[in-house]
Amino acid sequence: MDVTAAGAMSIAMNQSQLMQAVNISVMKKVMDLQETQVASLVEDLQQVAPPPSGHQLDILV
Repeated sequence: MDVTAAGAMSIAMNQSQLMQAVNISVMKKVMDLQETQVASLVEDLQQVAPPPSGHQLDILV
């Protein structure tokens, strides 16, 4: 293996690791946003239409 091939392989590996890190960061942000939106939706639903008396709504928060 020559030096050029080793250098190219090293660059490719670093780019792959960076892409994975960026993808994970974006996924975490999306999950946080979805969690916030769901919490807001649940609050809105509870204010607009409370469950009939004697009934409970189980929600994991």
